[in-house]
Amino acid sequence: MLAASALALTTSLLAVPAAAAPEVSEPGERKAAVDSAVTALQQDLVGTSAELQGAYAEYAAVQQQLPGARSAADAARAERSRARAEADELAQRVASSTAAQEAAAEAVAGTEEAMAEHRTSVGRIAASSYRGNGMPEMLALAMGSASTDDLASRSAALAGLSTTQSAVLADLSSEQAVRTSARARLEAVTEQVADLEAEAERQLVRAQAAEAAAEARQREVEDLVARQDRAVAVIEARQAEEEERLDALQAESDALGAQLRAIAEEERRAEARRVAAEQEAQRQAAREAEERAAREAEERAAQEQAAQQASREQSSGSSSGSSSGPRAAAAPPAAAPAPPSAVSRGSSSDRGGRLLRPEGRLSSPFGMRMHPIRGYMRMHNGQDFAAGCGTPVRAAEDGTVVSAGYNGSYGNIVVISHGLVDGRSVATAYAHLRGFAVRSGSVSRGQVIGYEGTTGGSTGCHLHFEVRVDGAPTDPMAWL
Repeated sequence: MLAASALALTTSLLAVPAAAAPEVSEPGERKAAVDSAVTALQQDLVGTSAELQGAYAEYAAVQQQLPGARSAADAARAERSRARAEADELAQRVASSTAAQEAAAEAVAGTEEAMAEHRTSVGRIAASSYRGNGMPEMLALAMGSASTDDLASRSAALAGLSTTQSAVLADLSSEQAVRTSARARLEAVTEQVADLEAEAERQLVRAQAAEAAAEARQREVEDLVARQDRAVAVIEARQAEEEERLDALQAESDALGAQLRAIAEEERRAEARRVAAEQEAQRQAAREAEERAAREAEERAAQEQAAQQASREQSSGSSSGSSSGPRAAAAPPAAAPAPPSAVSRGSSSDRGGRLLRPEGRLSSPFGMRMHPIRGYMRMHNGQDFAAGCGTPVRAAEDGTVVSAGYNGSYGNIVVISHGLVDGRSVATAYAHLRGFAVRSGSVSRGQVIGYEGTTGGSTGCHLHFEVRVDGAPTDPMAWL
């Protein structure tokens, strides 16, 4: 029951309604439509096993082709029916014309027999006349007529014959006319029969071709249905495996997000400690500056007091007439050293939010998509870049390698933390690598960190590139 319901859902998601499918008649257009559907499906199935992805692609291709194949089969069957009907109609016409031909031939034969009898009668009359007085001239004229028209033109000759002789010759003339008409009819019907038989032969060839085309179109439909059934069998057999893969991938993504969120929290705490230390250093510098200023003020006051005392003593000595020599002038006080400047630190890795674009053709994009098996919207957390296996993969920005190793569906993956950007922790991930160029430490923008491959849940060489902000996936294209 579960398999049946899952399959029904799969069918509803993959099937393209015949009414909604565009009408395409050219093979190139049909292939383009199939390729487009398969490409869209492969994007929905990114990371799926090759066998299951192939089954889905086969199913999608069949769903695209079946409406057209069935329509072609229906058209071929309709053409076959028309060809059969026309062949049957021609066969009936040939049979009817053949029957008419046979009747015309019988009519000619009957007329020939009647004419033979009348010629015998005329011969007897002629023989009798010859034994008497010789053949009458008028009878000879009548018998010598080349045609019924000739005989009619000599009708005057018949006037001199006896009634019996005239009747015999009239019947002969009539039979000659009937024979001429019957022969013309026979020739026309014979020609018609020949034409109909030739047309019937051509129509039979068309009917046979229509029959073969209908059978071929039907075989195409049956082949497509068989391909569909095989694909469905694979889908049903592998759907549990696909669900486990998707669950594992989600768990891996969640674990990566949790790891990066922890790093983000630590980076924020470190930044807070750095800011606090900087502020404390500034306060300490201010206190030291105040203390130095106080000491300097005290020293200046003491120096001023000493100078005043010396001046009074000098004045007192002068008034008493002391002859001692002049007192040396007091040395000016030494200048106080300038206070040290406070330590200034800028943000650690703010590059304006721009990251280096990976090499390769854009393939499966970031975003939500409907998964054909599970029947719900799922997230593709990164942007795929397709290039040849071994293509160097470079760090998108300066940063520190968080991890580099194998991680289930991600395959070989490198994760780099780029520190805080506008108060947010930014990290990038590079999955399905064939191998590593770095495993730890600091990296700089553009430095090779690995090589493109097809490890983990991958069906072809490509880089799965993720940008994580505070551990959450975001569209990489907004950063490139």
